[in-house]
Amino acid sequence: MALDVGGFALLAALLTLSPGQDTFLVLRNAARGGFHAGVGTTAGVCSGLFLHASLSALGLSALIATSASVFASLKWAGAAYLAWLGVQSLLRLRQPRSPALTAGGGRARPAFVQGFLSNALNPKTATFYLALLPQFAVFPERVLIDSLTLGGVHFVIAFVWLALLSALAERGRRLFARRWISRALDAVAGAVFLGFGLRLALTGR
Repeated sequence: MALDVGGFALLAALLTLSPGQDTFLVLRNAARGGFHAGVGTTAGVCSGLFLHASLSALGLSALIATSASVFASLKWAGAAYLAWLGVQSLLRLRQPRSPALTAGGGRARPAFVQGFLSNALNPKTATFYLALLPQFAVFPERVLIDSLTLGGVHFVIAFVWLALLSALAERGRRLFARRWISRALDAVAGAVFLGFGLRLALTGR
């Protein structure tokens, strides 16, 4: 039985096109810091997929899904991180100008870390990979290789889509350079990330 890359790619594309915290983080960073910040965030988000693929192959995703304490720990860590992103955005409202819209605001390394943590600390991604990958990576002797291969397929799909969104956000960046629009962006981003954090905190297994 061959690895069903096409079937997995279709499901991965549907997941990628569904907007969520990672998509919003990429758009926010690209709007504030430019295309390089958006792509840096995208690379971080997509790199997290390899982590989840590896955890699934090694059976650790099953531990996350079945252990209430492990799932709760990851859930609260993810919720706290999203809340921290939200508070960061709201605190920028007190500054005369958003620092991410000034020179140096588009650095890719901090954006990469933000994207990676957003994806890696999301228990829903871990449980999604746990439920999905065993349906495709069915050979025990090569489950890690197959899982990483499928993770690579998801990486390409997600990277292309999120990089495209980064390019679109870059085109409107001049608007965000206006003080009142940048402040509105920070206010919306703060509220949205706090909302994502609250939703994750209230989510059960």
